[in-house]
Amino acid sequence: MEKRYRVPELRMALIICVCFFLTSTGWLSWLYHIIELGLSEFADFFTLVCGYLTQAVGVAVYLALRKGLRDADRSISLASIVVYALLCVPALLANNLVATLAFGLLSNIPCGMIQGIYLCLLAEQVDPDHQGTMFGCGYALSTLMTWLLSLPASGALTLGIPSLAVCAVVSVIAFVLVREAFVETSTEGVAKGFDPPDAAMPRDLLFLASAAIVLASLVKTAGFSFPSTDLVSGVNLEFSRLLYGFGLVVAGVASDRDRRYGLIICTMALVMPFLMLALSGAGAPEAFLWLTGYFLNGFFTVFRVLLMVDLARRYALPGVAALGLLMGRTGDALGSMLCLALSGTPMVLIGVTAVLFMLAAGCFVVLYQRFYQAETSGAQDEESVGEPEQVSVPSAREVFELFAARYGLTARERDVLRLVLAEKSNSEIASELFVSEGTVKYHVGNLLKKTECKNRLEVLALYARGE
Repeated sequence: MEKRYRVPELRMALIICVCFFLTSTGWLSWLYHIIELGLSEFADFFTLVCGYLTQAVGVAVYLALRKGLRDADRSISLASIVVYALLCVPALLANNLVATLAFGLLSNIPCGMIQGIYLCLLAEQVDPDHQGTMFGCGYALSTLMTWLLSLPASGALTLGIPSLAVCAVVSVIAFVLVREAFVETSTEGVAKGFDPPDAAMPRDLLFLASAAIVLASLVKTAGFSFPSTDLVSGVNLEFSRLLYGFGLVVAGVASDRDRRYGLIICTMALVMPFLMLALSGAGAPEAFLWLTGYFLNGFFTVFRVLLMVDLARRYALPGVAALGLLMGRTGDALGSMLCLALSGTPMVLIGVTAVLFMLAAGCFVVLYQRFYQAETSGAQDEESVGEPEQVSVPSAREVFELFAARYGLTARERDVLRLVLAEKSNSEIASELFVSEGTVKYHVGNLLKKTECKNRLEVLALYARGE
């Protein structure tokens, strides 16, 4: 008997939505409270620099606790939600600026932990073919809810008691959903959430991915760091974030079709910060810059999440999934700091950003070759290299990978093929992969179409012939 956790995909999207809605509502209310107390000029430093850095610390704390307290994921997750809700009380109600800043920064630690929780669940529990869509739609729904929440208050998120009431209600919902996500179920002989890795994760690959995320976040944030003073002049933050949701959905769906699309889109979006800097210097309307900036933010967010989720799945290390957020928040904070420090010298800022852009683009090219391109073409290369007398008898795994690569099977189609070869029925496959029978039929249909077989028996015969 083996203990496993099961989170249906739509419930996972709801968990992401509710958790992000909780943390973003608390963070935005804290920002508005700082402005209300008369510190709008320094709000960016405390929220975009110090706040993001403490969120990164929160992710690191979650990963450390996850590693040190094995089998305590559920307790850690629930405690994070409770602590966050409690810290929001003094952060949003204190009339003392020091208390507001101190408790607000402290609340960003469990905020980072909560985000790390649902990212690890995303890597462990969601079909790889749907991870980008589930993540993007969950975040997008949260931005829509934030905007709807702001409507009764003339377009700005409510402050004080009303905001705390919303956080309290959402905290309860998040608590229940996350608790249910960790309900243990006993199953016998089920497929694990991750395939056994062929080798340990190369440290240089992890370093390369981390560097790419930090550099991309630096370029993006340095180009336009959403100055809080614009809120005082009438920019609608909540409405701007709707474009963020749209960008998340577009990037998520594109990445699910092919992860390389997501990387290419993110690389192309890195050019936009230069245009943003130029438009800002030319006096473009703040509302236009906010809308454009948030739309592009969606591409970066999906990229840095799915890159680490893919590494986590490839090497069976779920904790790696949260590293994307840790590195992203670090890059966001450093980019904001760079923008604040060089705001008076735009040409210098453009020059520094250009250097960072070239470094980030270089990392993307190497990542594409080392990870994504190798994932799809590595097996085909092995087939075509070497003299006949040098070729050894392939292992069962190599035969499987060659077959899957020959017919261009996706990650989920490979999972289904393994079970088809084991002569499992649709209901058995659905049970083992934690999906519906309709989903299994869809993937089996794709498998038959790609192999040009009429039924499963022909697939078995084709595989046995090594064709």
